[in-house]
Amino acid sequence: MTKRIIPISSGKGGVGKTSFAINLALCLSKFGKTILVDLDTGTSSIRNVIGAPIRRDLYHFYKKGANLDECITSLPMILDPERAFSNFGFIASPLHMINSIANLDQNDRNKMIDAVNGLKADFVILDLRAGLDPLVTDFLPHSNTGILVFTPNHPAATLAASDIVKAALFRKVREVFHVGSPVYDYFSRGAVSPERINEMIDIAEDVYEHEIANLDAFIERMREETNDHPVVQMISDMVEFFRVYYVLNRFDSVESSFDTAIKPFVENISDNISPRLNISNLGWIMESKRYHQCNMDSVPYILQHHAKMNANIPSETEAPKSKKKIDRDLEELYALTGLRKEKPTKRPKKVAKKSPTEDALISQLNAIEAMYKTKKKENEFENFEYIISCIRYLFESKRLADFGDTRLFKKGELVPLLLRKRMGNTNTML
Repeated sequence: MTKRIIPISSGKGGVGKTSFAINLALCLSKFGKTILVDLDTGTSSIRNVIGAPIRRDLYHFYKKGANLDECITSLPMILDPERAFSNFGFIASPLHMINSIANLDQNDRNKMIDAVNGLKADFVILDLRAGLDPLVTDFLPHSNTGILVFTPNHPAATLAASDIVKAALFRKVREVFHVGSPVYDYFSRGAVSPERINEMIDIAEDVYEHEIANLDAFIERMREETNDHPVVQMISDMVEFFRVYYVLNRFDSVESSFDTAIKPFVENISDNISPRLNISNLGWIMESKRYHQCNMDSVPYILQHHAKMNANIPSETEAPKSKKKIDRDLEELYALTGLRKEKPTKRPKKVAKKSPTEDALISQLNAIEAMYKTKKKENEFENFEYIISCIRYLFESKRLADFGDTRLFKKGELVPLLLRKRMGNTNTML
């Protein structure tokens, strides 16, 4: 199995990012060795939710010379008496705030990137800090968002989550097309102006500048100014193939989730980046006192659920469906949520033309309504089962770069890789 590194991020605190990351990692450990890394280095959130004794953490990695794999903590027998989660381990942040670790400089972030890349695991889950700074952006994939977590009725967190999408995509564009980038030699020196490209990237990123509203407008301006130079297609492809994935925590209803979370999320992405981005809803975690109480108990929900099932306590769910029916329902949901593209079987009827943003909103609304129809009676554990099924579907059906990544890239490493791939595909210099 190819290692996958999956960052979990949120624009604001208080949306349940860490509890989601922990329970997701526990679920994935059923399918392979899984390591959860707490990169929210100022708060030590994971160690407060998992009541396990910790011998080494990121303090020992940064201050005592320990290897990162020496800082992995396994679950103690009291939390996992049957060793059902023996494939799970976590790396905690320091016990208390240490300024130099809470605010890592570029060298320290590079050290962490190398160490994460060196971890021997099938899945590495990165619990990033809330907000948007280099300790978040440096650990995001270059071709997708990883998993964004936000929640209904928290507008600031929703908009901040969409800003993570913007930061991730603009970071890639800037890294590829900075003034000294080797990409310009690839396209022949002097054919385009690096200074002009970066000037327009600055304008497109600045929400106070209306001359170039978003990346689509930037691409169109570039087409005009360069007579549709091949470099413009490379930029367009970055937008076209960028993937956005999100999970709603504290889901309470279709109407609330769509109006207060999904709609502003999609609109902000469409207005300030591009309506062409592929946005996929990986599922939700229903509003539940029990789920949040598990954090207070320092025993993650998935562990408590497993213990309850082993104690033969009846589950409060409807009668199980047949596997064939489940597979059929899942395939329909994969198509609706954007994980799988359906081929049209017949020519669609003529309808009034909608804007790309309206199309994106309708797609997201249809997806969440279909999910609710199929899954409204499911409990928190079944919510996670669906999310895991989506993730495994992505692993099996998509390119490696479409979800998470196989490694993290330090500054300067991405462009040579992209050019090697491009030369391998075209065998020509443009």
